[in-house]
Amino acid sequence: MTDTKLTEAEMRRALGLDSAPQKQPMPKPSSTFTLVELSVRKNGGSPFRFEHRSRSISTLAAQLEAEKAAREKGFEVWVVLNIRQVST
Repeated sequence: MTDTKLTEAEMRRALGLDSAPQKQPMPKPSSTFTLVELSVRKNGGSPFRFEHRSRSISTLAAQLEAEKAAREKGFEVWVVLNIRQVST
């Protein structure tokens, strides 16, 4: 009969437990925003698309925020084209 005595270090190495624990990368938290698309124009010119990203989950609050941002840039809001929640 063979007498094989393994030390604790040898046993850990055999089981693959000798190295320091690997840190798992934390998953990136998903970002959610509301995308508001407006049709705007400047000084009665031809309308074009204006997109605004809002962190609000309320579509009404996001719409008001987008309209305010468009007016601050000197655009006249013509019509709301689309409001949707986007998750990345």
